Amino acid sequence: MATRSVRARYRNGVLEPLEAVDLSEDQEVLLTLDDEQRQPTDRETFVQAAGGWIGQFDDYKALIREIYQARIDGTRPSRYP
Repeated sequence: MATRSVRARYRNGVLEPLEAVDLSEDQEVLLTLDDEQRQPTDRETFVQAAGGWIGQFDDYKALIREIYQARIDGTRPSRYP
């Protein structure tokens, strides 16, 4: 059998696969835990995104003025359909 990764959730002392696994009853498998795969915190995500807009706008001050003016004018697009 080939090596593959399967996501699972640990609950009440049991690992529950989060996707279908094609195993026969009582089949033994080698389980490797990688507890480094975790969701980043909001702060980590923010830090990773820092600087992502650099170089995207020639005149960022004009962009900021346009955003604030759109708020004042009420011409800002709705977030909801």
